[in-house]
Amino acid sequence: MGIEKITNRQLFFILFMMRVTVVIGFLPVLTSADAQQDAWISAIVSFFGAALLVLIIVGLGMRFPDMTAVEYAQKLIGKWAGKAVSLIFVWAFLVIAATDIRIYGGVLITGFLSETPLSFIIFTMVIAGSIAAYSGIEVISRAADLLFPVFLSMLVLSLMFAIPDFLLLKNNLEPVLARGAGPVLQGSIIPTIIIAQYLILTMIIPATEQPKKALRVALWALAGASAVLVLATLTVIAIMGPDRGYRTVFPFFSMVTTLNISEFLERIEPLTLFAWGFGVFIGVSTFMYCGSKGMAQILGLEDYRPLVGPLAVISGVFAIHSYQNVFQLLTFFQPKIAGPYALSLIIVPMGILWTAYGIRCLQNRGIK
Repeated sequence: MGIEKITNRQLFFILFMMRVTVVIGFLPVLTSADAQQDAWISAIVSFFGAALLVLIIVGLGMRFPDMTAVEYAQKLIGKWAGKAVSLIFVWAFLVIAATDIRIYGGVLITGFLSETPLSFIIFTMVIAGSIAAYSGIEVISRAADLLFPVFLSMLVLSLMFAIPDFLLLKNNLEPVLARGAGPVLQGSIIPTIIIAQYLILTMIIPATEQPKKALRVALWALAGASAVLVLATLTVIAIMGPDRGYRTVFPFFSMVTTLNISEFLERIEPLTLFAWGFGVFIGVSTFMYCGSKGMAQILGLEDYRPLVGPLAVISGVFAIHSYQNVFQLLTFFQPKIAGPYALSLIIVPMGILWTAYGIRCLQNRGIK
């Protein structure tokens, strides 16, 4: 099996689309806390916390540029302990993929395909993602190359069409920081911990042409996605108002449905929906690829492809049965629930590996 390589540009596209899809999907800075009209400040604050977590995730991989996390985990803490820690990464990939699919399936059921069984929508997306994952990370990255201009154009058009209403209703953004910094900090928690998506970097850094630049690419992707989050949050609050935005399941999508551009152009929400779908496809494909590759390395298999199908089925079943409805799904994304859970997926495995790396460095210097 040949060695797959992707460019830093393609890595940027994948990371940007994955994060924008989720943060735009249910706008957690507004719906997961009581930041109200200050939610856009929460979006800015979340960048700094997420950047710190990116340093934790990517920093160790850059010291082992030719190894995945499964491989350097076994080197640092031993064969069996390394495999046990690596299972956390595989679990994270499956859970995040299933959650992304469930969110997108929820908006399709809510807004367009109300008579279509949820299981059909979910497994259609799972099959599409598993086919791309089976084809390899190069195929996924080329798909990102193709879809990124369309994705970005649709997103920009959605925001541009909202400008007239935004200018008319911008007073909804006032007063600023009327209730202090507490709600703002609380609103930044969920968009910060959603950076758990970037755990894929622990598996695909060796596939990049310039592994040493992976951290810079990840931070630029995070910065771009954070800028989109700020703009989307400002637009939603201005047009829908903070109270209505807080109570809406999918605020950005609902905001777009209220826009009336002209007598001949009344519905522009398909722009947002298609862009969202493209991002979900890239994200799910990448998670399935990383999960299958990681599991193959844990089991000592030379090829990850036989595992794509079984893991896709597990992810699809999880997406269907883990959440009774979209409201239960969004309840999960509350700081006191999702915060500790997502942080554990990052801090526990990376903390163990960073500690082992630090001990090894001290031993190499002759300090016992």
